[in-house]
Amino acid sequence: MTYPKPISTTNEGWIIEIIDAYKDAKAAIPFAEAAGKNISDADLFHMAPLVCLKFRDLLSSQESRTRAKDAAMGSYMANVEAGNRNMNDPVIAFSLCYIIAHYGLGLLDEEKCQSILMLVETHLEKIKTAVADE
Repeated sequence: MTYPKPISTTNEGWIIEIIDAYKDAKAAIPFAEAAGKNISDADLFHMAPLVCLKFRDLLSSQESRTRAKDAAMGSYMANVEAGNRNMNDPVIAFSLCYIIAHYGLGLLDEEKCQSILMLVETHLEKIKTAVADE
């Protein structure tokens, strides 16, 4: 995969990107375990802003890291407190944080974020099947 990845412009493109991003985050689990950290799919939402930055080739900017992380984690906490989405679902939690990280970076507006998140919810089983352990 080459970076930066262009911002997806189609619904199918966003589904594919969410799948790719989730798989990218999930690939780090064995490395965390090798370092003595016990993480699972339920923890992957923490990595969503970093995957966003990686895919957009913005990892080197501390300002970008802060903006992406703050937006994603703030939105995650707000959704947990309000009970707006099922944040106990690892794919939903990751997707929310991944998409909102783009918002924090100024790459997506609020309307587009909501549209993509609704798309994820509509295609949740397809995404879960694609990211399931083989």
